[in-house]
Amino acid sequence: MNLANIQLDNQKKILIVIFCILIIYVDTNYILKSQTAGIKSADPKIAKLKTDLVNLQRSIEDMRVAKSKQGSTAKKAVAQSSKILAEGQISGLLQDISGLANKFDIQISQIRPVREAASAKNALAGDKFITILINLDLTCSYHNLGKFINELEGMPVFLSVQELKILTQLPDYMKQDVALILKTYVTK
Repeated sequence: MNLANIQLDNQKKILIVIFCILIIYVDTNYILKSQTAGIKSADPKIAKLKTDLVNLQRSIEDMRVAKSKQGSTAKKAVAQSSKILAEGQISGLLQDISGLANKFDIQISQIRPVREAASAKNALAGDKFITILINLDLTCSYHNLGKFINELEGMPVFLSVQELKILTQLPDYMKQDVALILKTYVTK
């Protein structure tokens, strides 16, 4: 055993320790700092994604509940809208339509109930029902027209939109001239 070799081995050991400390220092100050900063910046994104996921699951459940309720209310609506008026009650229906139009700020310039010409379809029904077309000339906005039609089709009396024509009005572009034909049935 040579003493000079042992001294040399200690120097190698010290050099290896210094080199390891230098690597650890560079790793913690440069590489790990950027990695921890990246992880910290991802934390709010992860939290937001978790809350979005919880809200999405809650919304999906609400949609399922609403869909099941909609099915039951649609059956009720069909049962409600099956009322057929007698021929003498047309004037009351026209007053209801006029009241709805006033509710939605719709101006009715003309309202005309007309019997539809007898066809083979009516002859097959045994002439129990008469088809009445109600012609309406309206002035209104698009949004109010949509609300009005929705209310008409939700009435307890059977009404359906047979025809709809919308023309723009030149002086006031927010109002439209509408020709609306509603179809209903009455008993004799």
